[in-house]
Amino acid sequence: MLLVVNYHRLWPTGSVGRTMFDDGVFGPDLETFRRQMQWLKASTIILDEESLLGLRNGSGYPHGTVLSAVTFDDAYVDCRTLAQPVLDECGIRGLFFVPVELIEKRQLGWWDQVAYLLKQTPLKSIVVDGRGYDLASGFRQALRSILELFKLETADRTAELLTRLADACRIPLPPLALQSAELMTWQQIRELRAAGHAIGSHTLSHRVLATLDPSEQAREIAGSRRALEGILCDSVRSFAYPVGGPRHIDRHSIELVQQAGYGLAFTFNTGFARVPPADRLQIPRESAHSFAALRSKVLLPRLMGLNDQLALEPASTGN
Repeated sequence: MLLVVNYHRLWPTGSVGRTMFDDGVFGPDLETFRRQMQWLKASTIILDEESLLGLRNGSGYPHGTVLSAVTFDDAYVDCRTLAQPVLDECGIRGLFFVPVELIEKRQLGWWDQVAYLLKQTPLKSIVVDGRGYDLASGFRQALRSILELFKLETADRTAELLTRLADACRIPLPPLALQSAELMTWQQIRELRAAGHAIGSHTLSHRVLATLDPSEQAREIAGSRRALEGILCDSVRSFAYPVGGPRHIDRHSIELVQQAGYGLAFTFNTGFARVPPADRLQIPRESAHSFAALRSKVLLPRLMGLNDQLALEPASTGN
């Protein structure tokens, strides 16, 4: 079986919970991540992008072997400053998925900007588009509800939602300098690639594909590959669907990923994949917010003799 573990951000050791942005995209702290990678290295065979692309029937791995891969989404600066040193120390080559326009514009995704506005507003309740949100006693529910709008409403209905939310909160959107500091630079992304890690596409703007018409999806999917290859002067062979749940992609998304020439594409549907994957353009991934969670995701299916795709508890975030 194949377990693909996905992260977005790491907490620095001793700094858990200290962010002006979205807590939900943070995984473990640095020391826990190091323990996870050391254990994964000792307990599984970790594949890089080249090995994943080369998986075939009869690949030569003993029956019952757990294969794994490590991925990161959204190109946060933690990928370079915290994650890469641990990966290099463990001899692990990860896959890092980059939303091109967010790096170009030095702009955080809508989930981080929404969290910032709700955290910084002096108001105890707000009204957006005729709907009220109680921030004093229901902050988490309010944040979850507003993020769901971005994930499920058509893009034309959410195009100006951040501006309307900022008006409702009576504060401006986060300054670009503050946003920029949370993201990798192109130079840091090139350094990751030079160290042997793979760089893949996470679309241009990180808009949810199912909320877009097919022509706009094509621009996001194929356009991001062309842009990344031009910036990196290297081939881009892997793709990760933004958010990546069943409701966030449609048949056009998968067809367009294939037409764009990607060899691998990753969802955020939780579970394990067969070896080789039954569908290389819909490979499931798992989050691992704790060391115990990662151990159980590897050990329990193996102890039960399961090597087909296995649905587990959905992750709390999937940006």
